[in-house]
Amino acid sequence: MTTFISGCEVVRLSSGVLTSPEYPFKKINDIKIRMIKKGVRVIDLGVGDTFLSAPEVAVEAMKKAVDDTANHHYNSYNGLPFFRETVSEWMLKRFGIKIDPENEITAVIGTKEALFRIPSAFIDSGDIALIPEPVYPALVSGLQFSGGSPYTLPLKVENRFLPDLDNIPEKIRQKAKFIYINYPNNPSTAEMTSEFAKKLLKFAEKYDWGIVSDMAYSEIYEKTPNISLLEFEGAMDRVVEFHSLSKTYSMTGFRIGFAAGNKDIISALVKIKSIRGSSPFQPVQAAAAAALKYGEDYLSKMRELYSFNRKMMKSLFSNKGLEFFHSSSTFYIWACVPEGMTSLSFSEHMLEKYGTIVTPGALLGQWGEGWFRACFARPAEELEEFVNRFGR
Repeated sequence: MTTFISGCEVVRLSSGVLTSPEYPFKKINDIKIRMIKKGVRVIDLGVGDTFLSAPEVAVEAMKKAVDDTANHHYNSYNGLPFFRETVSEWMLKRFGIKIDPENEITAVIGTKEALFRIPSAFIDSGDIALIPEPVYPALVSGLQFSGGSPYTLPLKVENRFLPDLDNIPEKIRQKAKFIYINYPNNPSTAEMTSEFAKKLLKFAEKYDWGIVSDMAYSEIYEKTPNISLLEFEGAMDRVVEFHSLSKTYSMTGFRIGFAAGNKDIISALVKIKSIRGSSPFQPVQAAAAAALKYGEDYLSKMRELYSFNRKMMKSLFSNKGLEFFHSSSTFYIWACVPEGMTSLSFSEHMLEKYGTIVTPGALLGQWGEGWFRACFARPAEELEEFVNRFGR
């Protein structure tokens, strides 16, 4: 076991800490800090955070809830009943899905934390899970900390960044405990089709997989709403779906989301939370419930803004001869790096020449190599400055 020496003591670190890679977006932030210290006015299109403020109705609901001293104490590990009931109403209105607020929904302290923990509900030491790549890093880290191993499913442009289920070896299909999907996809921006959803559920039924569906970007689209896997027959037997208010309602700092789906998986997640964590601060749940109930106008304005920014970025990249994946979801552009460059060398080039951070695809897994991600959830003046710099 590798040791870390502090003073006269030897601290033995866990294999999970020693083998887990550094969180990719921390690396990007470190580069950003170094550039700022050099006096560069950095345009950050790397990290997926928006400049928008949370809905006013959510902020007011939180202020009111903070003044209620009943909210200053421990709360239910499952989340407060009014929050779960609001989520149930939202799921019915948005997707036409009836979800039991008592047994099929739980509040989570942001979906990153929950996605890190959910492998513990499926995985024993030596088990494997099917993980598409490029991938949001938190799930792979959670899988490794649970003693499991990922079997990588390459996401390729020729398959519109959907996993090729037919190409999974039979031995792996039989051994896998669960499969992770993320649509609309980060980083590729791809959207899930009904055909893929039905095929996935058939595979999962045949091989008894659990399905973890991450829908953090469900409400960021232009004209056609994104579909939920829970809309399809048989999904409630094996699917748990995660929704985040971070991207949907620009509430990244609030750390609030929810999981919905199969009652046994939800029960297991609540059990894990009761041992290792808690539920969001009650006033944060009040803010989230207000956003879900009264935030439709906010979403419409947000989509309009992102649509404008998306078109601006696509036009710029087209004019510069950069190829990119065409999508109407998320607030990213997923584009190919120029020939002869790696995703990392291109990202370094963008920093050095244009003072702009983009995310190299290789930080999101080996199948992200050759691509980069640019976030356009930025103020108009910042994007205009980027257009001026890069357009030249």
